[in-house]
Amino acid sequence: MCNNAQNITGDFMDFAYIIILSFVSLTVLFIITKIMGFRQISEMSFFDYVIGITIGSIAAEMATNIDLEWWKGILAMVVYGVVGVLLSVITQKSIKARKFISGKPIIIIERGKISKEGMRKARIEIDDLLTSARVNGYFNLSDIDYAIMETTGKISFQPVAQKRELNPKDFNFVPEREGLYINVIMDGHIIDDNLSVAGITKKELENMLKAKGDKLENIFLGTIDINKQLTTYLK
Repeated sequence: MCNNAQNITGDFMDFAYIIILSFVSLTVLFIITKIMGFRQISEMSFFDYVIGITIGSIAAEMATNIDLEWWKGILAMVVYGVVGVLLSVITQKSIKARKFISGKPIIIIERGKISKEGMRKARIEIDDLLTSARVNGYFNLSDIDYAIMETTGKISFQPVAQKRELNPKDFNFVPEREGLYINVIMDGHIIDDNLSVAGITKKELENMLKAKGDKLENIFLGTIDINKQLTTYLK
């Protein structure tokens, strides 16, 4: 009976310890991620990917391995985070270091012709190229003038002149500048920080709402354009 009680107590302590370590590892992981900066997964370099996976693995190991001393896991995560930040700084300052660490773009299709040498360097098969082309809206390779494998692993495409999209310049037309649409109302609440960006005051916004006959609590989203015109979307 006494042994069962001790086992239950031991299991409970392990359970509580894992919960605490999980929160600690997630907190450290969040802080390191904020320090390293934001970057979309599709824009990550090889080293960014390796460092991210490694830090995540260490965090998981730290949370589940009760035999691992917690400070060792945190230290390892911090070391990898510092390395990631240093690599980022180095690649920003040095073009040579950037090419060495992140690599450089590889031409896959040049002037409509597939480069076998480029495909060999990029280590991709023709099926990979065809898939990427279809994903980007090109179902016929003859519509592609250039295809370049970026350092992120993504393939960029430039269509031949006959297949590119028309733009206002083709019609000798110069459209007016639209600028940004600033969100000033969300879920029935005024976003005070964005009012100065939009160039209006809270009183002016309230007058705009009164002129439109909209109630603040009924607005899902409100935006201000470059001409200080309010557009509202009701709930």
